Amino acid sequence: MNSALLLLYLLLLTGAPQQEKKAATSAAQSQNCNHVPHIALVPMGFSDAAMLNLLQSEITNFYQARVTITATVEMPAAAWYAPRNRYRADTIIAILARSKQYAAYDKVIAITGKDISTTKGQYPDWGILGLGFCPGKSCVVSTRRLKKSATGTRHLQERTVKVALHELGHTFGIPHCANSSKCLMRDAGGTVKSVDAEEKYLCPKCRGMLE
Repeated sequence: MNSALLLLYLLLLTGAPQQEKKAATSAAQSQNCNHVPHIALVPMGFSDAAMLNLLQSEITNFYQARVTITATVEMPAAAWYAPRNRYRADTIIAILARSKQYAAYDKVIAITGKDISTTKGQYPDWGILGLGFCPGKSCVVSTRRLKKSATGTRHLQERTVKVALHELGHTFGIPHCANSSKCLMRDAGGTVKSVDAEEKYLCPKCRGMLE
């Protein structure tokens, strides 16, 4: 074999693995882009079937996800905060994130009617509407404070859906938004009035974080 043919042969031999590697990388990226997140909707001592079905539908449409309503579970005893008669949200989402029961899911959102709280600044136990890791796997929403001043069932449902979509947004890596007063990821500051002012809408910057 002359030197020119030998050089061509070596180039083809070394180039093939590189082409295969690029093809495999491209296929993996394409598969990742087409991945539909599977979300577990976990009722924690929660039995409002209408609310659960609405959340399943709204989350499915908003995040283009597959949502499964799982079996009802009790509030975790480890999250109970006796001094204030409520549950620590940070403990709840930590338990959900490491639970083997939800290992097959991409995200987990718990819904409860119990009061929940977390540490906020100088306040060791601050009552909240919901909490989610950012980014992370799990979040929790409570209807307890959302019921206050709600004009009826529909109003409560609208509030709950917004908070659920907001907390799931955090798990997808979207922080609080300062770009739009209407963006769903705006910091509600723990008040239901702020929730009412938000829309089921992500501003372009926040929407871009999902792509």
